[in-house]
Amino acid sequence: MYKIREYHGSKVMSLTHDDDKGAFSVGIVSPGEFEFGAIPKERYVVTSGEIEFWEEDEHHWRLIRVGKEFSVVDHKNFKMKANTVSSYICFYD
Repeated sequence: MYKIREYHGSKVMSLTHDDDKGAFSVGIVSPGEFEFGAIPKERYVVTSGEIEFWEEDEHHWRLIRVGKEFSVVDHKNFKMKANTVSSYICFYD
């Protein structure tokens, strides 16, 4: 039901909840640049700080502030970059 995930040497961590009603995770991103791959579609809402987002088909970074969101289509690579410790909620579709 709950699972803690660590990425990039624990610089990005999330706590995921998954049941028959759906899945989501809350996460913390340390300062740095990190690359990921989305398996299902993912929708992120920034809850503190700021996260820059780059999807593999884009040619620029997009700055996402608190309360704003970005989505990653399934089976795509993407990057996140943070200058300060930031957090998010991610919904898996």
